[in-house]
Amino acid sequence: MKAFKSLSNIAAALFFCMVVAMPVAASEGDVASISDLENLLGDQTDVQSLEGSFEQGKYIADLDTTLDSSGRFEFDADTGLVWNIQKPVATLLKISGEEIVEEQDGEVVMRMDVDDQPMTQAISEVFFAIFGGDWQALSERFSIHTLQKEAPWRFELKPKGDMLKSHLKRVELQGKDYLNQLVLEETNGDRTEIRLHDVKAR
Repeated sequence: MKAFKSLSNIAAALFFCMVVAMPVAASEGDVASISDLENLLGDQTDVQSLEGSFEQGKYIADLDTTLDSSGRFEFDADTGLVWNIQKPVATLLKISGEEIVEEQDGEVVMRMDVDDQPMTQAISEVFFAIFGGDWQALSERFSIHTLQKEAPWRFELKPKGDMLKSHLKRVELQGKDYLNQLVLEETNGDRTEIRLHDVKAR
């Protein structure tokens, strides 16, 4: 559970929130094929590295409160995602295909092998797919529904497997040239929202 919370904090705490939220009650929309996504998203499907800033808000249902954070991120398809939280507490999260590392004041405070946590591994793969535009990998974990084709495009992801379904209700993605907004709704009522700014391919 701690691993899942760390990742949803990427999506805070992601990978992984935003101050301005998307409407939640969206219609399911058309099921999108991989070719539909690639034709619509263009360069997003070939992203190797991205960087930018983020604002993130994590609504915790049990406490009826939202935890806000902000900072910068860097994604590289080969090495992984670096989530540099600058406010309210400086924290560095590094997510690769093998492990998740959390650092504070230059010291490692948490290290976890993704293979040891199937749920964490699944969420890690989802974020790699989202940031890297690997829609084929994404379609293996989720059914993908088109909410809006014209810019800004919007898609809804619904988990396929029982493991993801037990934790995650839905994910909504929005973007134009690149992904710029992400909403994760968990089955326990928690909600993570992320807005990405000044996103640039490197």
